[in-house]
Amino acid sequence: MGLIMLKKWITASALVMGAMGAMAQSNESLQIRSLEVIAGAPTSSFTGEARNTAGRVIKEAVIQFNLYDAQGNLVGNAETRASNIEPDGVWKFQSSPKVPFTTVKAFDVKAY
Repeated sequence: MGLIMLKKWITASALVMGAMGAMAQSNESLQIRSLEVIAGAPTSSFTGEARNTAGRVIKEAVIQFNLYDAQGNLVGNAETRASNIEPDGVWKFQSSPKVPFTTVKAFDVKAY
């Protein structure tokens, strides 16, 4: 396996692990359905979707994320917020942290 292929495989594996961790952090009112890191230079960004499963309007939603480098070291945090998410509505979130990272994992999901 060439070096470029190995790097692509490692990056793809890290993205899958990051997304799986995020989905595990959903709560009973707000479910994270997807999470994707978009590689960039000098820093990456991430996007995702969360669905309101509360059966009522979510007046305020907050998702907090940990950011990790390729070695699995915590390098920073990010937060996304939304207001007035309709029942069964989908919130498409995005964030462009200033710190370089390769994977992202949600560690706190709140819906009020």
